[in-house]
Amino acid sequence: MQQTRKPGPQRALVLAGGGAKGSYQVGVWQALQELGWTPDIITGASVGALNGCLFTMGKSKEAEDLWRRLEIHDVLEVPDSLKPEELNNFFLDVVRSGGLNVEPLAETIDRLIDEDAVRRSPIRFGLVMTELGTMRRVQCPVEKIPEGRMKDYLLGSSACFPALRPREIDGVKYIDGGWRDNMPLDLAAAMGAGELLAVDVNGVGITRPNTTGLPTRIIRSHWNLGPTLDFAPERAARNIALGYFDTMRLFDRMGGTAYGILPDSSAFLKNFAERYQLRLAEVAARSPAIDLVEKTARQLANYPAPFAPNPSAPTAAALAPLELAAEHLNVPADMPYTPKLLAATVMGSFEKDPADRFPALLDGKDGSLVAEKAMAAAAPEEFVTALVSRTLADVPLF
Repeated sequence: MQQTRKPGPQRALVLAGGGAKGSYQVGVWQALQELGWTPDIITGASVGALNGCLFTMGKSKEAEDLWRRLEIHDVLEVPDSLKPEELNNFFLDVVRSGGLNVEPLAETIDRLIDEDAVRRSPIRFGLVMTELGTMRRVQCPVEKIPEGRMKDYLLGSSACFPALRPREIDGVKYIDGGWRDNMPLDLAAAMGAGELLAVDVNGVGITRPNTTGLPTRIIRSHWNLGPTLDFAPERAARNIALGYFDTMRLFDRMGGTAYGILPDSSAFLKNFAERYQLRLAEVAARSPAIDLVEKTARQLANYPAPFAPNPSAPTAAALAPLELAAEHLNVPADMPYTPKLLAATVMGSFEKDPADRFPALLDGKDGSLVAEKAMAAAAPEEFVTALVSRTLADVPLF
């Protein structure tokens, strides 16, 4: 769906660097297209520049196909016999020897990037590099990139030094833009943006404070997107799904914090949240400080705390215990769930009920409250998972 742009501030999409984590940005772009959110400007650093260039040309399908089959040998010159567990030592040797050649990446750019199409696109493109000799940031709107040099500038922005060799342009060596500005918000502002949407993939480098003064939203994942140089199709497919869900969540098309939660057409979530709070209150009556354990579990796992006056509302806070339990039980995050489906998946993800570890706390049965409280404090996520399990036993799933 292509949305008709209304007069107003120009929108900019800002794509941070992060190597193999850049697959996440493909999912973000897919969601934005579905939502009809079209940027006027795209800026990027490193892999964000490469993805942004493809998006500027309208090559979203090609970008997805590329990431879904991309392996490390398609990006870097590494021995075919190299095993994943040998990568770390290999890269240590590479750093000592001056960095890897990126000819496979250069060939990919030759195949996919049409410089004329980038320059003709209604979406203006820009990237950042770092000058190696001075370590200064170099901002490059497309108009400042000399004709015929787009490939060099993309490789310069992506030269993740010292693992990769610097890119020499007109006698000057350049390295990854992320070294000085991994999320180029300032460049987008300088190019005329009035509204910023940034995608942070937790890449290596310097992310500068946002001093633009512009309305800014940032999309980032709750999950670890993987090592910077772990180019693997399975991980890319997962990251694409996560990027899609997180963007849909930002635009209020999905709920939750970590999982892609579809709208709840039943009263299940409300019933669960109410019953969960009642269960927690019952446990707190037996052990007054146990609510701090529950709060700690949320904080450690970056889930929102419940709030007054209506903690049973179908919000991220109401979903948090269920999502936390799902994460603790390794429920896959690369598919969408309704609250009820996530609950059913949680209940099907263990053989021994975690609630059985806390009979005195959860059910008031004979046992040692002191021992169980200590166990809950030592593993708060295990206690929340047990409390969720006991709560779901009271809430109809089928």
